[in-house]
Amino acid sequence: MIPLARLAPLALLTALLLSACVSPAWDDHDYALKAGKTAESAVSAVRFARSVVAHRDRMTGPYAEVVLTEAVRDLSSVNDQFGGVQPPSDSSDRVRDEVLRLTERAESEVADLLIQWRRDGVKDPEAAVRELDGLASELSDFAEKHR
Repeated sequence: MIPLARLAPLALLTALLLSACVSPAWDDHDYALKAGKTAESAVSAVRFARSVVAHRDRMTGPYAEVVLTEAVRDLSSVNDQFGGVQPPSDSSDRVRDEVLRLTERAESEVADLLIQWRRDGVKDPEAAVRELDGLASELSDFAEKHR
């Protein structure tokens, strides 16, 4: 049998690791601010991806691939970080659903563009630019609304 004194540090470490996955939001206002900052971060990544597609003829393929790859990573990180914030109320659940819908859509769109880029290039660059402009606008509007 393992003495209780030897299990205490393990229990403390386990509790710390599990709690590190979730950051607190103290109230609805704090949660909305975090959601707004999340949307702002996503806007930046979407705009970088848009620049690659819009100016594809002015950059090398490897450089564009790096920028798109980083944009996908940034959006994934944004989703993971905000997904770990617990909403404090039902109204915050709605804010959470809205921001994650937008940021996950942005991540998916940019990831699809990266796949296209690696294969034969972006199939319809003008449509992709319009889609990214729309996403950036929606994310910006969300961020502005939740300041």
